[in-house]
Amino acid sequence: MQSVSIGAPIVTATGACTPRVDESPPPALLDPWQTRALACVPGAYTECLGDRSTCMPSPDQPGVPPPGGFLTCIFHEGDVTCEAPYLDRHVFYGGAEDTRGCSECGCGELEGASCTVMASVYSDGACGDLLVSAVVSSTTPFCGVTPPGVALGSKSAEVVAVDPGGCAPSGGEPTGELLPAEPSTFCCQA
Repeated sequence: MQSVSIGAPIVTATGACTPRVDESPPPALLDPWQTRALACVPGAYTECLGDRSTCMPSPDQPGVPPPGGFLTCIFHEGDVTCEAPYLDRHVFYGGAEDTRGCSECGCGELEGASCTVMASVYSDGACGDLLVSAVVSSTTPFCGVTPPGVALGSKSAEVVAVDPGGCAPSGGEPTGELLPAEPSTFCCQA
């Protein structure tokens, strides 16, 4: 009895995977601050005698608090500690420092590549008189019986399908954070 054996085709990687990096839109500048502050300056004030502070005129009605939503405050640039009688401290921010981004993208080794071929053997030298034909894949070789006393004259192989496989992605994790910047402190009367 005669037989013919065709080994599984081997897929050879021709290169490494390279990550496709799309230009991502800039991250949205989320506004985590829900309260706004507006410092009102009703007119030019004079310096108080004996120190470097500024005198503010008394409200029209002493002892009556300002209208709803308003406070009598002292404004300071930066994040400072408040002193009596302006102990109601409110810190506001004029901007944000945005360091958000993504870690560098990368690819693992190529895995899972395979191909399928139609392999044939012939009794003549011109691939005309077929003896055996079989589908052979990267995972499945072929072994078949040929008629007794017939010599093998030629062979052919035709690629039927190719699976290029893939590479496991890496990277792309979020980095950085959105931090408040340019603080201002309002020290207000309780």
